Amino acid sequence: MSTVKNYNEMQNELNQIIDDLQSGNIDVDNAMTKYDRGQLLIKDISDYLKKAENKITNIKNK
Repeated sequence: MSTVKNYNEMQNELNQIIDDLQSGNIDVDNAMTKYDRGQLLIKDISDYLKKAENKITNIKNK
């Protein structure tokens, strides 16, 4: 099974992390771990969207 997540999976995970952090019901260590994971997801989502934009641009230019 692939560990690569699609856009929707990454977005859903990020939304869950945001909800968890905003709830205030997690300890500091867990919050830091979730924050770090959220930062990685933001980068991965941004990279994913840039690749999609490049594909669309390439298709339009053909």
